[in-house]
Amino acid sequence: MRLEIKDNIKDVTKGMSSMQKKQIPFATMLALNDTAFALHKTYKAQTKQKFDNPTSFTQKGFKVQKARKTHLEAIVFVTEKREDYMELQVDGGTRHPKNTAIIVPNKSNSSDLGKYASGNLNKGAVNKIKGQRDKYFFGKPKGNQGSEGIWERYGRSASGTSAGYRIRQVAKLTKMARYKSLFPFESIGNGIAFSKKNGFDSAFAKRLRFALKTARWYL
Repeated sequence: MRLEIKDNIKDVTKGMSSMQKKQIPFATMLALNDTAFALHKTYKAQTKQKFDNPTSFTQKGFKVQKARKTHLEAIVFVTEKREDYMELQVDGGTRHPKNTAIIVPNKSNSSDLGKYASGNLNKGAVNKIKGQRDKYFFGKPKGNQGSEGIWERYGRSASGTSAGYRIRQVAKLTKMARYKSLFPFESIGNGIAFSKKNGFDSAFAKRLRFALKTARWYL
């Protein structure tokens, strides 16, 4: 997933002198990079808006490939390590397990367990479950009441004995998980890149003024 920002400024250069036109690549490069880093900042901020308690791993998943004077193209992209799960957040779709099953947390019963932005339990939560066998168990409850998953024992009868525990499912184990589109990568990017106030056009006008002002003119 990546958003490309390309220049299209032929109309802007009409009427400029040849010496002024020499500053166009420099101004374009600066404007493209300004816009790309504005996108980078926005994407990071939007993870907090679109996801429930996103991890730093998710927030830091966006990178910038800067434009150069000889290659006037800036790219904002999701890193390879995060691309698989972010693609599901952007486009939605179906996920199949890499191993035996996908752990899908129960929204109402797993609020105290750490979760990734994708909704899956993070490694800390899984280790917590594995380390508390007296509190959690995997599988189905006795009598096949309920589906395959991770169950939590909680509560106790007033008698104070070990009997009387209740159970609730904190996560299901499934062979397939469906995801809704939560992170509109392209529309967020276009909203910034083509904004009249803060988009590329505005950045280019600013950078062109800077380039012309600081240029070294030789007679």
